Amino acid sequence: MIEIKPFLPWPGADERLIVGEMIRDRLSKHWEECSNFVRRCVYAKAKNIPDNLQEDIVQEVMYKVTKYLPHFRFQCALKTWLYQIIESCTIDMYRRLQHEGPYQIPLVDPLNESDREDEESKTSEAKSAEDAFEINEAIRDGMAALLEYANIHSNPARDSLIIRMVILEGQTYAETAIAAGCNAPVVGYVVREAQRYAREKMGHKL
Repeated sequence: MIEIKPFLPWPGADERLIVGEMIRDRLSKHWEECSNFVRRCVYAKAKNIPDNLQEDIVQEVMYKVTKYLPHFRFQCALKTWLYQIIESCTIDMYRRLQHEGPYQIPLVDPLNESDREDEESKTSEAKSAEDAFEINEAIRDGMAALLEYANIHSNPARDSLIIRMVILEGQTYAETAIAAGCNAPVVGYVVREAQRYAREKMGHKL
């Protein structure tokens, strides 16, 4: 049975009004409050999962909330519905960790782009021309796999734009969300799922 935490006050008593506003307005302040609520719940529930993967859970929960909130019929409290999604996504992450093992190498980390460029500049002199060619080829293959992910899903134009803006151009989730006509949690979900797809496609070689 899912426990309701008394120290998490959102959404309050007027759930129907809040849900209605969130459905009508993707820029409503309640989306941010919902995201904060989900983040606190995930951090409390998934203490044994690394911090960066806890954030993956948050993004996946928010993606599902965004997708399914218009179909919420108030057959239970909104908090209970959210806890069910959080619990499901947390269990999925535990299963993923058991399947993949303890070590995971990210395909792309746009937040540390400058650090990565510094690292590459320091080591580039020691690399042979053959090594450099292989690295460039791997990068091209990685980007091809990322864009392939976009093309096989239901909204390829939007997902391709998201991948290019975040991964290639280093734009923030918020900036990309405005350009793509969605919200930041959806952007985060697309980026992470595209990276996961590319890692699996390339056999975790990047």
